[in-house]
Amino acid sequence: MFEGFLNIKEDYEHFSVDPHRPWLKFYPDDNPKSISWDPISIPDILKISKELFPTHCAIYYVPEERKYTYLEMFLEANKITNALHEKLGISKKESIGLMTGNIPEFAFTTIGILQTGASLTPINPLLNVGDVTHIIKDAGIIKTVFVHSKNYRIIKKASREVEIENIILLGTKEPKGEGIPLSTFLEDAEPTEPKRVMIDPMNDLATLLYTGGTTGLPKGVMLTHDNIISDVLYTIYLQKQVYEENMGREVTLCVLPLCHTFGFTVLITSLLLGVMMIMEGDFYPDVIMRHIRDYKIKSFVGVPLMFQLIVNHPDFGKIDLSSLEGAISGSTTLPAEVTEKFKSVVGDIHFSQGYGLTEASPITHMQPDWLPEVRADSIGIPLLDTDAKIVNTETLEEVKPGEVGELLIKGRQVMKGYWKNPEATKRVITEDGWLRTGDLARMTEDGWFYIMGRTKEMIKYKGYKVMPKEIEEKLEEHPAISSAAVVGIEDPNTGENIKAFVSLNEDYVGKITEGEIIEWAKENLAAYKYPRFVEFVPTLPRTAVGKIDKKALQKR
Repeated sequence: MFEGFLNIKEDYEHFSVDPHRPWLKFYPDDNPKSISWDPISIPDILKISKELFPTHCAIYYVPEERKYTYLEMFLEANKITNALHEKLGISKKESIGLMTGNIPEFAFTTIGILQTGASLTPINPLLNVGDVTHIIKDAGIIKTVFVHSKNYRIIKKASREVEIENIILLGTKEPKGEGIPLSTFLEDAEPTEPKRVMIDPMNDLATLLYTGGTTGLPKGVMLTHDNIISDVLYTIYLQKQVYEENMGREVTLCVLPLCHTFGFTVLITSLLLGVMMIMEGDFYPDVIMRHIRDYKIKSFVGVPLMFQLIVNHPDFGKIDLSSLEGAISGSTTLPAEVTEKFKSVVGDIHFSQGYGLTEASPITHMQPDWLPEVRADSIGIPLLDTDAKIVNTETLEEVKPGEVGELLIKGRQVMKGYWKNPEATKRVITEDGWLRTGDLARMTEDGWFYIMGRTKEMIKYKGYKVMPKEIEEKLEEHPAISSAAVVGIEDPNTGENIKAFVSLNEDYVGKITEGEIIEWAKENLAAYKYPRFVEFVPTLPRTAVGKIDKKALQKR
């Protein structure tokens, strides 16, 4: 696929997956099970697309009708690299913050920063001042921040507690306080190939990605160039034939937040494959559906909330989505009824869930189209060269197929560790290199994986281990319930008790009581599983990346 650029070859001499894993039997004869390549940096691997497709459109930013070819994207990135070198003296020891939503400058700036040898720290623009201050303070090596002008106030407030030497504004040509516009910063910067910096892909950091902090303050995840490239190549080569046929010809939607690990890796994958990315600043379901129709989008990648917004929009079913051949949901569990509603209108497309986590760059599981079937509630099988097992949470001994335990991952995409936190790193990466995901899962005898919940969310009621996800899925079968979240609450008599926070469908508001929900759950769940307490809420709180914020619910 990348002949003449990368020395990629099938390599079973260094095959790191247990050869007895049941999912390996599904691999087609013409699809590799293991690959190797010479280490390469992210900027260098992305230059493949510039060489192959220089005049192809890389990004079309619809809100402002701005288009950039692959060559133009690198010319912009080169100016950023040269300005960082010449005006700020940026070195490999630094990390540079990038706080913006989805705009073309995210791609330019990412490549420009990485070409300097420095690492990138994406900062979610939805975070509050406290979280942003913590990230910059904890990193300790962020002296320069690129920030969208509408988020400048947050960075300005953070700078009162932690020193930020340079604030470069995106999305404006006017200065703000201590911030200077990108156009001003790039004055006199040449678009020529920048001075080459030696990057060690296996050890040098590409990104310092801070986790969402649902279980405490965000931790910095150290991902090397090789971590991210491994994840990208394993994803591509898991469906090698599909990507070969569409390389340089695909049109895709850029809707995932680029500041998040999932969106970031999809961005790198898309740029490597030479696709045209249709980019929107915000997610509006009707706009996205029209883009699918107008640009004949074949595959849509999103998170469950996006699919929920689409199927619940009044235009769903009125806008032609027949170009879709597949859809992938990640980040958290997609309710079965959303999948069914989507397919009832779009057709029986390859609609699957995947799985990943920031610490694994992030994708670890998918459902490639050569599997014998699509299982809507499964996360599929591990990526190429990625081993996975289910273990007892206390002994870490592998459990039998069908039993629930903690999911462990092993592969080249597993993080280098947590930034300045060797103790936390030691807790999640075992001595023999397995990453403890903290997720409860099970594997069937034929190798399909299913996520059952978080180990920290497991409720221990009267000695029973209760999975919140199972209760939530059952509650959401009730016609009155739009969405539910179940948490454990302290109880002096039972250790923990079970409480459900429930958001009602509009037609049922004021027409059903908490007690009626409890009685219904009592009839439909085991005696030790039904919620003893129910609280109605208008909407369930969510984190900055769209997941239900159970930490906030427990505080209530």
